[in-house]
Amino acid sequence: MVTILRTLTALSGLGLLVVGLGWWVHPAAAADMLGSSLLDGTGRTTQIGDSGAFFIGAGSMLLWGAIRKAPTLLIAGGGLVGLVIPGRMLSASIHGGSQTPDEIIAEGVVFFLAVATAAAVNRITNTTFG
Repeated sequence: MVTILRTLTALSGLGLLVVGLGWWVHPAAAADMLGSSLLDGTGRTTQIGDSGAFFIGAGSMLLWGAIRKAPTLLIAGGGLVGLVIPGRMLSASIHGGSQTPDEIIAEGVVFFLAVATAAAVNRITNTTFG
C-alpha cells in the first residue's frame, strides 16, 4: 500500500513539476491548460514567475518526498497545494472570480494523497514530522 501511495504522490509531483516548467518555457500554453490567459507587463512577469515557482516547488517537494520517504516534504508539498483551495473559494465568493469545483477537487485529492502518503511513510520509517 505504501508503494502505491508513494507512486501516486510521485506522479502527482511530476505532473506539477511539468506544469511549472511549462510556465517558464511556454507560458501561453500553461495558462491555456489552466483555463487562464496571460497578463501584460509586470502582471505577466509576476504570473509566470510565481506560477512557475509554485508548481515547481510543490511538485518537487511531492516528488522528492515520495522518492526519499520524507514525510516533512510530503506535508509541505501537499500543504502548498491544499492552500490553493481557500484562495479559490475566496476569489469566487468575494473577489468576483469563477467557481472552479473541478480544480478544487483535484487539489483536495493531491492534498489528501500527500497527507496519507506522509502518514504511511511515517509508520514504516518511524520518523517524525518536523
